Amino acid sequence: DRARDQYRNVPWVRRAGRSFVANVVGTGIFPIPQTPDDAFNAVLTELWNEWVEESDADGLLDFYGQQALAVRAMRTAGEVLVRILYRPTDRYDLPLPFQLQVIEADHLDHLHTVPALPGGGRIVQGVEFAADGRRAAYHLWREHPQDMPIGLGQAERVRVPAGEILHLFEPERPGQVRGYPGMASTILRMLDMHEYEDA
Repeated sequence: DRARDQYRNVPWVRRAGRSFVANVVGTGIFPIPQTPDDAFNAVLTELWNEWVEESDADGLLDFYGQQALAVRAMRTAGEVLVRILYRPTDRYDLPLPFQLQVIEADHLDHLHTVPALPGGGRIVQGVEFAADGRRAAYHLWREHPQDMPIGLGQAERVRVPAGEILHLFEPERPGQVRGYPGMASTILRMLDMHEYEDA
């Protein structure tokens, strides 16, 4: 929350964040088909260009905008989730049968920990691990925790298979389950600088 607050309210922190996004994804990372068949490459490129415009399950951005959004969220919150939503092309009028949804990491319930599950698995900070140690699922709040209505019943958590979630964060130690903001170590100094500048 503090990193997000500084990103929103401190102009030079915001500029640094925008520069970071520009350096990581620029105007967008895209594939270039290089099969021996030029006609097939042209078909793949056309299909890609169609899907780029329909990639966002929320209908707000194209795929390149989603890349920037994900990198920005990862920079300020330390992690971000991208859910793959498989959808029939005929029903949703899509060029490919899936869309992507960028989800704030706040949806991942960091208080949900179960040391032992039937079958030998476990849940750590909302991330479910199978008995062999692989990530098996993510336990997500259906609504953003800050958007949940108070007094209208129990908040609902859903189990989403790990194959439908891209969990983007930078692991900095073995066994790390969740990410943390890269700017966490500089938050106090940035706050001091901002207050000094105001003074």
